[in-house]
Amino acid sequence: MDQMLRSIVDFTGDANYESISADAVSRVVRHTADTVGCGAGGFGSRPARIAREMASGVSGPLTASVYGLPDKALVDAATFANASANRNLDFNDFGLSGHPSDMIAALFAMAEATGAAGPDVICAVYLAYEIATTLAEASPLSERGWDQGLYCSIAAAGAMARLLRLDAGETANAISLAIVPSLPLRATRSGELSEWKGSATAHALMTASFAVRLAARGMSGPPDPFEGKDGLFDKALPPFKVTFGPPGSRPSAIERASLKRYPACFWGQTGIEAMLRLRAQVDPGRVESVEVATCHAAFWVVGGGRGDSAAKWNPLTRETADHSLPYMLAIALLDGLIDDDSFSDQRRADAAVRAAMRRIKVTESPELTRRAGPDSCPTQVTITTAAGYRLGEVCDVPRGHPDNPMTDAEVREKFDGLVARVLPPARGAELADRLWGLADAASLEPIGCLLRSFSVR
Repeated sequence: MDQMLRSIVDFTGDANYESISADAVSRVVRHTADTVGCGAGGFGSRPARIAREMASGVSGPLTASVYGLPDKALVDAATFANASANRNLDFNDFGLSGHPSDMIAALFAMAEATGAAGPDVICAVYLAYEIATTLAEASPLSERGWDQGLYCSIAAAGAMARLLRLDAGETANAISLAIVPSLPLRATRSGELSEWKGSATAHALMTASFAVRLAARGMSGPPDPFEGKDGLFDKALPPFKVTFGPPGSRPSAIERASLKRYPACFWGQTGIEAMLRLRAQVDPGRVESVEVATCHAAFWVVGGGRGDSAAKWNPLTRETADHSLPYMLAIALLDGLIDDDSFSDQRRADAAVRAAMRRIKVTESPELTRRAGPDSCPTQVTITTAAGYRLGEVCDVPRGHPDNPMTDAEVREKFDGLVARVLPPARGAELADRLWGLADAASLEPIGCLLRSFSVR
């Protein structure tokens, strides 16, 4: 077992619910509820429907609830279906590992399949966030051409192995088998984006679930997947080391993650907020031009900085539109809000939206790049009106960031609005109560029953 693999296995074995701080437990509960809400919002989408159809009738020795299916499905299939729905609106959380709440679908499915209680789920989510975030902090993936599913797969495999109570050797095999066959390419999030954007990490988590089940049955994996010949460090990433600190040594990974106020890429959230502030001060119809200065990360991901400006200024898919800063800002200027309907086929084709996008210019600002942190994206939006009046707004961190957190009421309002799409009010309220009471749940079955009753309303 190579050193990196050993460090992850040891950290997985040492984790326990009692050592997690009350603040971290609270954040796990909030992020889990928020993620399920996002899944309810994405339930009716075409990719989520396809994923459900793939899961229907797929049974096995470990089964879990799939949103909207009456019968449980094999944990691998349940993971893929639910994670695809959770991710579809690009409304779930953000962290340095990408969208760490993508892992919650896998962990909840495995916990349900093994008869685990609420505290077991909380420990697994906490553990997975710690592993994925620690890896991402040590060696970011995106600019090296690899996708976020890699670290989520490693982390989820470790956490699922703990739910299955695998020993150190079995856990090492599970993590190795989650890495070696599955290196996801960043092509998922480059250029014109496809429906796969919302299911790519779901697939990585499905393969992690499969890897854990293989290891539980005795399948061995390559012992040196990180540091060995032709391993991850030899072929994909420069060598790096990680240190997992004891709980409480600094704010936990989930406490450092952000929730989202708008269903769009995290790197566009500050620009959206700045534009909405400006819109309250001017007549949108009299805006002549919009200048956007932002940090490197936002420019690179949503501002056309990777040589993909043609796709950003002409988004042909929903997935491209919610990763296009000019599109998001045009909608915010014209409509005064960003919601699911903002990215519909009809809205993307609207001539007024296209005209507004042509008046938007996005540049990278060295000053804002210096001011940015790894999870913050200072953005300045300046409007010039037809009369020559100039007005600007700057937003450093969006609502939902740890430095600008959403209130419990805001998280619940977001949840209620999304869950109303799939459950009647009384059942939606019951789901909220059960999710917010996760720490006291002796069984996940009542929650699973509600998830299986999802239907488009």
